[in-house]
Amino acid sequence: MPGSTDNQSNSSPTRLPAGSFLTTCWTQVMAARGDSDESRYALRELCDHYYQPVITYLQRAGHSANDEAKDLAHDFFADLLSGHRLDHLERERGRFRSYLLGALKHFLSHHRACRNTIKRGGEASTISLNETGIEIREGEIFADPHSLPPDDCFDRQWALTVLDRALTSLEVECAQQGKATHFQHLSPWLTGEADHGDQLALAERLEMPANTLKSTISRLRSRFRKAVKNEIAQTLIDPTDVDNEMTALLAALGGDRRK
Repeated sequence: MPGSTDNQSNSSPTRLPAGSFLTTCWTQVMAARGDSDESRYALRELCDHYYQPVITYLQRAGHSANDEAKDLAHDFFADLLSGHRLDHLERERGRFRSYLLGALKHFLSHHRACRNTIKRGGEASTISLNETGIEIREGEIFADPHSLPPDDCFDRQWALTVLDRALTSLEVECAQQGKATHFQHLSPWLTGEADHGDQLALAERLEMPANTLKSTISRLRSRFRKAVKNEIAQTLIDPTDVDNEMTALLAALGGDRRK
């Protein structure tokens, strides 16, 4: 997933304490509308975390030749982070997910207009991403480009990114509690990679009663769900909308477009 922002912190005007955006990241961006160091940093963090859905959308929208999607993503984030773009776009129901997709469509429309201008003999300026700090990674796994429309691909990759970030957060939490090995054994039951019968084998290997292991997995699942909700909360204006966004996340994973 797109994640590390270590290279960004050196150039960021204000480095805020870890966890500062646990439930207020997008709220802080919108409240200041990009007029503060904290707001600009928060927006950069969100863009870095949710870079992958943008790439997935671009590929599914037909920008898959060579590095075309990556180059467009560079220019899109450069444009998004270069000025007060928030002043010209609606809040999109208070969700960063909707805002990012709307901003991307707006950018692509402008990009096509500029390209058509060039074809007609006009000139258009280009934007570089050299200063944005968004890290591009090679070898990312993208959604099947033939399975879903671009909007659906974007939402599905968004959902996968949320789950991945929540899983990483839970792994760190377990490691801090000295339960890294515990997490490694039990995480397959969080991601659907293990069958019910595997619990019996694992209980024997850990020399743990089967019922105890079952309740331990249940508690870990509950913590994982909380981590997912915390991740979602960072991208919302209204924290009471978390459950609705959870429903949308599950729908995106299942291909159900009821939002």
